[in-house]
Amino acid sequence: MHRTGAVVGALLALFATGPAARAAATESGADDASLLYLSSGDWQRQSAPRKVALAADFMRIFCTDQRMSASSLADCLDHDKADGALFERAMACVSALSAGR
Repeated sequence: MHRTGAVVGALLALFATGPAARAAATESGADDASLLYLSSGDWQRQSAPRKVALAADFMRIFCTDQRMSASSLADCLDHDKADGALFERAMACVSALSAGR
C-alpha cells in the first residue's frame, strides 16, 4: 500500500505541472522530455542511449522495486506494441516483472 501511495503522490505532482512541462519539452527539442510525455512514435525516434536514459529516469521516479534494469525496460518498450500511452506501457512492463517474482 505504501508503494501505491508513493506512485500516486508522484503522479499527482507531475500532473499538476503537466502542461507546462510538456510545453517546455517540446520547445527544447525533447532533450528534457520524460517518458511520461512521449508518444509511441516519439519513443521510436529516440536513439538507443536516449531510450535507456529515459527508462532510467522513469525507474528512478516511479519504481521502488529496481530489479528491472533501465535497458530491460527500454527493450520491453521497444518490443511491446500494445495500445496505450507509453507511460502506461512502461508501468505494465515493470508490473509484469514484479508479478513474475
